[in-house]
Amino acid sequence: MKNAALQIHQFVPTLILIAGGIALVCGIALYVARRRTAGDAVTSGGPLFALNRVFRVALWSSAGLGVLQALLGIVLVTQGCAPREGLHYVYGLIVLGAVPVAYVYSDQANVRRDIIIMSIAAAAVIGAAIRGLATGPGGIC
Repeated sequence: MKNAALQIHQFVPTLILIAGGIALVCGIALYVARRRTAGDAVTSGGPLFALNRVFRVALWSSAGLGVLQALLGIVLVTQGCAPREGLHYVYGLIVLGAVPVAYVYSDQANVRRDIIIMSIAAAAVIGAAIRGLATGPGGIC
């Protein structure tokens, strides 16, 4: 069980980076396109509707993967494993909480502002996942 949890825990950050990267690119594209588009083209099947959908799905996928990663980390800690550096836990908490905190902070009314907030959350997830990869491997397990 420990080996399987460790292997999955080592693989999930790749998925988090992919989902976070897609969310960040889509968020930037939405922000730029929204500045050039009149009206609310993001909703009601407008030209940016699909891009907005991918943005939201990628954001929540990275958040869900962060929950999975945290649960696997808890399983590993309860089985006697520890990361190389204690900062690994801090980066894990950032990956776990960035998107939900950004969602609470956004008001879901000002679309451009929400895109900025959620894109910053995606960037935070990417940065924390990279740092988590740098501080976790090589620990005790």
